[in-house]
Amino acid sequence: MVYAGVRILDVPAKADREFDYAVPEEFAPEIKAGSFVKVPLRGRRECTGLVTRLSDRPAEGLSPSGIKEISGLLPGYVSFSEAQMKVLGYLCSSTLCTAGEAVGAMIPSAVLGGRTGRIEKSVSLSVPGEEIRAMLDGSLPVISGGRRSRLSSPGQREVLIRLLEAGRDLTFAEICSGGVAGREHISALERKGLVRVSGREIDRSLIAADDGESGRDEALELSEEQAEACAELERLAFSGKPAAALLEGVTGSGKTVVMLKLIDRVLAAGKGVILLLPEIALTPQTLAVFSRRFAGRVSLIHSGLSDGERRDAYIRIREGGSSLVIGTRSAVFAPLPDLGMIIIDEEQEHTYKSDSSPRYHARDIARFRCAKENAFLLLASATPSLESRYKAEKGLYSLVRLNRRYGAAVLPEVTVADMRREPGAGSLNPIGSLLASKLADNFAAGGQSILFLNRRGYNNYTSCVLCGAAYQCPGCSVSMTYHVSRAGTGMMVCHWCGRHMPVPEKCPSCGGAMIRIGYGTQKIEEDLAKTVPGARILRMDADTTSAKNSYDEMLGRFRRHEADILLGTQMVTKGHDFPDVTLVGVLLADTSLYYDDYRAGERTFALLTQVIGRAGRRDRAGEAVIQTNNPDHEIIALAKKQDYESMYSREIKLREALTFPPFCDIALLTVTSEEENKAARGISVLNRKLRDKLGSDVFSHNNPMFVFGPFEAPVYRMGNRYRMRMVVKFRITSLSRRFFTELLAEYRSTPGSEGTLISVDFNPTEL
Repeated sequence: MVYAGVRILDVPAKADREFDYAVPEEFAPEIKAGSFVKVPLRGRRECTGLVTRLSDRPAEGLSPSGIKEISGLLPGYVSFSEAQMKVLGYLCSSTLCTAGEAVGAMIPSAVLGGRTGRIEKSVSLSVPGEEIRAMLDGSLPVISGGRRSRLSSPGQREVLIRLLEAGRDLTFAEICSGGVAGREHISALERKGLVRVSGREIDRSLIAADDGESGRDEALELSEEQAEACAELERLAFSGKPAAALLEGVTGSGKTVVMLKLIDRVLAAGKGVILLLPEIALTPQTLAVFSRRFAGRVSLIHSGLSDGERRDAYIRIREGGSSLVIGTRSAVFAPLPDLGMIIIDEEQEHTYKSDSSPRYHARDIARFRCAKENAFLLLASATPSLESRYKAEKGLYSLVRLNRRYGAAVLPEVTVADMRREPGAGSLNPIGSLLASKLADNFAAGGQSILFLNRRGYNNYTSCVLCGAAYQCPGCSVSMTYHVSRAGTGMMVCHWCGRHMPVPEKCPSCGGAMIRIGYGTQKIEEDLAKTVPGARILRMDADTTSAKNSYDEMLGRFRRHEADILLGTQMVTKGHDFPDVTLVGVLLADTSLYYDDYRAGERTFALLTQVIGRAGRRDRAGEAVIQTNNPDHEIIALAKKQDYESMYSREIKLREALTFPPFCDIALLTVTSEEENKAARGISVLNRKLRDKLGSDVFSHNNPMFVFGPFEAPVYRMGNRYRMRMVVKFRITSLSRRFFTELLAEYRSTPGSEGTLISVDFNPTEL
């Protein structure tokens, strides 16, 4: 008899362990570690589980007679390979998630749930065309069921005529378009034996991926600097052992061309490639470049796909139908059978870190996969994260630089506009006088402009004139933002939980009048129309790009010169190449400097560098205007000069002096509850458990930990849940991971933790 250790997927964390089951004889030849199975569990009808081990005897202490049998086996295309099982183990140990949470991140639910593919029905003639024509003109009768008749139905005649004219099989949709013929007419002809209906499974991932013109394999012209960079990266990629490199290049230096050339070489060697992008918004435009060059070999993975598209893409990749996978964070788990390279573009972006369990960073998963699968990891950015650059300095990554813009392009001329002078000059317009005049001049000259403001909505918040209280979300401890709908109706929106509410007529606290303060992209769009009369304005933010493909359509309109000014949030800052954009404006450039986060300076520099880089490509000079109330801040000055080296030197010294990553790791422990007193009691229990555990010699001497807190989260209440936190500085090792694993288990079993949820996030993107 064969026995299997099975991890049940849909169980709480405290029950996340192996359960033993017997393998029935009919499943024994097919089952293996990595198979997904159906099993009974304590009165529940059936659960899905993952086989983690096989043995010829039950676990110690278990009687064979008391072990239940596996009740079902999922298809082979669902099962995990040996490489995927290693990733699963790493994901669970590195993020302290359950096996079910890890599996949920690695495989689409539509695959695991047994969802079938989409069947497309087609119709073909089952008798020769000459006979059909004779039946249509009445010279030959239709014989069906021993009865002779004529084709008098207009719908049936239309079906046959369309098939004759096409000379090929037609889909139901092709036949039924126009309204004359319908499915009932096709069925009637099928019963008469005149047509044949067949079905085939449609690969929806092909529909999603290959939208570009196929077959275009343009020669890549590399500059001398690009050719040298590419040669060094090829040497690392084909060294025969795992390797990693950081490709650092100024905006417009042609990093994409180098990546394309490298992908050519890896694919030609018969290996697979994963290309990660920081957010869904960047996928369509990048995909067009790659799907044209690598037609038929590209699959797309991101959360904007339908369940069916994700299912088909996963199966296609697993079975070797795609050699290049492009996608966002979750694409790092793509089951390529022979992985050769993973590229992470804009590697510094925080969107590569998951903020829900499993709280993984795509960079960590990519590094693990490349190490275990003997592949090459390439990180690319104009402004690398301090952590990656530090690893390059220490020799853990190879550093390859592109210091010059491609071709004749030069970096834009940057002007810092001091907004403190505007009120004194009699202007309260968020668009300062300098930027306004340059926008008008650029429009008059036929140029295009990009305007960046990292705040959507109309007004920032609504405040009472008497008591000064801001109108807050009922479920979150944040102020709501004033928005205007497409119909022109005002509403209050919470950017944390998404709640919509009517605009308050008076203050709920004291009854005073409410006024709107601050501005977002909606308000700036309105002001732009007055500042640059006649200019066509496109606003790109989360409110205008919610529909599928709306982002790509909007970029296409701007690229075709159907708009003069592109206004938006971070969506407009990265990865775009608009040859006719010669002016970039930045509003509220210093806002992100004041975030209570040790990454504030680094992130502000990266954001400004990226948006400035949108101006001036190829042979057209560009300029940028940075509006700020703090023009003397060092980060603003460094961004103006695009001086990454000085920014890195400044920030890395601060990190070392204050002991922040990369000089330590950080664990963010969060206790949440719908009841405030339970959250307070839970964090007290956690604080006591944590400090008692640190008293153990094994932890205090081998891996020093420094504890901060407890304290309220910056957004104390979110989605009607109260949040309390603790922060621990330490070093991630197998010992420290075991420490936190035991801590979570002890907390969940301790009186006082009832009614709370606890999570741990290693090296979070925000504190």
